[in-house]
Amino acid sequence: MHMRVLARLTRIRAYLLTLFSIIALIFLISPQDLFSTKTVIVFFANLFLTAFVYAFNDVEDAADDYNILEKRKRNPVANGDLSRTQGYVISFLLPLIGLSLLVIIGPLVFFFGLVLALVGFFYSWKPVRFKSMSFIDLISHVICLGGLQFFITYLTFRSFDLFVIPFLMIILPFSLMVEILYELRDFNVDKNTNIRNTIQRLGKFDIKKLLIASGVITIVGFTIIFFTIPSEYGIVILLGSAFLAIIIVSKVNKILKMYYSKTSFK
Repeated sequence: MHMRVLARLTRIRAYLLTLFSIIALIFLISPQDLFSTKTVIVFFANLFLTAFVYAFNDVEDAADDYNILEKRKRNPVANGDLSRTQGYVISFLLPLIGLSLLVIIGPLVFFFGLVLALVGFFYSWKPVRFKSMSFIDLISHVICLGGLQFFITYLTFRSFDLFVIPFLMIILPFSLMVEILYELRDFNVDKNTNIRNTIQRLGKFDIKKLLIASGVITIVGFTIIFFTIPSEYGIVILLGSAFLAIIIVSKVNKILKMYYSKTSFK
């Protein structure tokens, strides 16, 4: 199988840079463990689990994507580069690899990884399809591609404590904002394919207010982290925070460009 086909099915380019925020996160929560085997394991476990969410979504959406030229070109199952069976086989191999890696770390992170895979499955699986349920679409996205990825990483290096709160203030608004922007961008496509998500129900709203609210919460989160981490790790917080900020700004800017390039949603 050509690697480009696999890359298109997993849509790795859409989230690989964002996943490198895991390195910055480890840098902040446990700097002494940054260059450890656990860092490698947790990064690739998150990578495989995230790839499953995207790949399975494309397999389930193949029939709908076939009728939309732009999506048909990208989706290898919709355009025939992969059969539906091949798509399912690849999709389900991904979480098996990811969960196998988490078993090495311990049962708690394995549990969170399993929940991530299950939420990702039901997000796209047509008999349930969380992504077509108002508000549940946003909640499931934030939990799956945000909260659970964070907890898998965090609990690999330290026990659950109040230090999770400022990180969640950064991660959850970012994940929520990304999902809303994607739904705004795909408004007409989702309408034509009978996906009744939150934006389909609420309609258009002012993106600037969303960005401002998310930005304020994120800044507060960064501020709390800055004043919480011991002073001897000052350079760690500065470098880690800068890296996270660059990733967040880059991701949001990319989505906004895609959104504003769509002239059909007025």
